[in-house]
Amino acid sequence: MDPPGDAAMPGLGKSEPKKRKKGPRDFDWSKATFHHFVLKIAYVGTNYHGNAWQDPKICPTVEASLFEALLKTRLIQDRSSCNFSRCGRTDKGVHAAGNYISLSLRLKPGADGADAGEDFDYPSMLNGVLPQDIRVLASCRAPSDSFDARFSCLYRAYQYYFPHNGEDLELMHLAAQRFVGEHDFRNFCKMDIENVSNFRRRILSASVVNCGNGVAQFSVTGVAFLWHQVRCMAAVLLLIGSKLEEAEVITELLDVEKWPRKPLYEPADESGLAPWRKFCATAASLTSASPRGDPSVTVACKSAEEAFTSMLQRHLRFAAVLACLAAASKPAGPAGDTGPKRHVPLRQRALCPSLEEKQQAMADKRRAKATAQDDAAPG
Repeated sequence: MDPPGDAAMPGLGKSEPKKRKKGPRDFDWSKATFHHFVLKIAYVGTNYHGNAWQDPKICPTVEASLFEALLKTRLIQDRSSCNFSRCGRTDKGVHAAGNYISLSLRLKPGADGADAGEDFDYPSMLNGVLPQDIRVLASCRAPSDSFDARFSCLYRAYQYYFPHNGEDLELMHLAAQRFVGEHDFRNFCKMDIENVSNFRRRILSASVVNCGNGVAQFSVTGVAFLWHQVRCMAAVLLLIGSKLEEAEVITELLDVEKWPRKPLYEPADESGLAPWRKFCATAASLTSASPRGDPSVTVACKSAEEAFTSMLQRHLRFAAVLACLAAASKPAGPAGDTGPKRHVPLRQRALCPSLEEKQQAMADKRRAKATAQDDAAPG
């Protein structure tokens, strides 16, 4: 006998209509309150085209992932209104162990209409949606709404790691002391003449040490740095440590009256560079935060440690595989060994255009562009 009416019995005939998934609830930003914060972040830069934001459709960046996480957690309304500032830029493939950003973040809503005042656990919220190679280490309230992560920074510290292949590290360390002090570093950078006209920078300290396990480290602290400055400094130090250049070449290249044009040479590989710390007026409260006194710092640091330790273990396994492949690829005899590439001393290399020549070329280009626009204008 057929069931009465047209109703379908459970499990027979027509299936029950599926429940529609609810879309994201509208958020009432008019009730949100904000405060200015400082976040300490660390990241592995291998998969990113630097940290500064670029259109994610064009290339991935650290800040694009950060803003995606901030929007997803509704800690900011949009990128343009959050008063964002970064302590420093990093290039494609460069890492950071302690960079800082400042921005305005949403506070917890107050109960029963009370004024909001409590902070969210921002590191845990963001680490829950960020990629594993980007971690928020800590957060704290900025001293004022006018605090700027870039312009409130007092000094910056970088570490450059390189494989120790017999370089004279003591010689490199002594040579690095020639960088200390205030100098014109136009011969130790990639000149960005559209944004920079003063190439004098002050280096507070520099050192080269053996880290063990076949790795050495060049550390440098300064008030500010130029584009590719640390990598150019490291490149020349490596030539000195390999006995291909004398330490005096640093002093000579810092004398821009004697050397107004930079010799052509490649900066050291970007994969070894890691901004270690950026020191600003409020950084002490982030750096010295006690895990015992602030549970959110404990959770955030543990999350970062676990993520980076997991990556380290994968890379150690991969390094062992590469060592095996390299050993298997060694030729049986001396045939085909062409020896090391011939070194051309820096003093004998072709020279880049001077700062004045580059500035003149840029002025001529702008003048020609303006003339072309005038000629194309109607009437």
